[in-house]
Amino acid sequence: MDTMERTILFAVDDDEALPEAMPVVAVYARRWRASVRVLHVAVKDAPNGSARRLVMEVVDRLRGEGIEAEGEVRPLPAGKEAGEVVAEAAAHADLVVTGSHGRSELGVLFHGSVGESAAHRLEAPMLVLRAPFAVPAAVEPLTVLVAVDGSPASDEAAAEAAAVASGFGAGVLVLHVIPLVTVAGVGPVESEQEAQAILRRGMATVEERGVRASGEIAVDRSVAGAIAAAAQRLAADLVVLGSRRPSPLQGLVLGSVAHEVIHQLRRPVLLARPVRAQNQVRPAVAARPSLRIGGS
Repeated sequence: MDTMERTILFAVDDDEALPEAMPVVAVYARRWRASVRVLHVAVKDAPNGSARRLVMEVVDRLRGEGIEAEGEVRPLPAGKEAGEVVAEAAAHADLVVTGSHGRSELGVLFHGSVGESAAHRLEAPMLVLRAPFAVPAAVEPLTVLVAVDGSPASDEAAAEAAAVASGFGAGVLVLHVIPLVTVAGVGPVESEQEAQAILRRGMATVEERGVRASGEIAVDRSVAGAIAAAAQRLAADLVVLGSRRPSPLQGLVLGSVAHEVIHQLRRPVLLARPVRAQNQVRPAVAARPSLRIGGS
């Protein structure tokens, strides 16, 4: 995200995530002087106007904190998924936020096939908040972790991480995970030199935006597991992932990696805006010997 953002779409449901998600939305709205559109997708007929009351309670809370906010309830049409409705409502949003424990119809928007369907329609980055948050995750992100794989999607993720970090005065840890294939006779799918070049590229993307960055390489059978472990070890307040999968072994995107990371972590996860075109991949930056390499 960048300082030009002005509209946040906050997709809400009546669940335990909402009280924890609201302060996060408020912090982002204040930082970027953004207005907030509060949306509830009415999956079933809500008795006594409860859906409208839910939305207005959130709107009133945000307005009470000095944030411009408005609310909307959209019914779920027959034959449509809730994710499609959110994606349509987010046509002009700069950031989409959802907070849920994942048990309700809206709560599973960004998990599995429904989430992929919704998110691949979005032009905006998407912040996923699952309750209860891990302690000591901060409302304002002070430590941002971004996972990179050398693809245009991870370039976008590194840029998003730098934009958020710049706005909040945070530092960024750039993480590259070398997938470890356990088939007989096969080990890591990249050389250390290749991995360092990918990592330096991600760090350069962050640093060229004036944000301090450190780098780390992990080797693991599970890319998602390594990302989650690093986030927990470093007490990251925000994890940023890319949003396109360029190959079966790489691509930190909606699909298995992002799905698993979101389910494993009780920390905010930002899915970067999607890469719509097959961008030219720039040459990787030369590796430096000061990078940390470790397992997770």
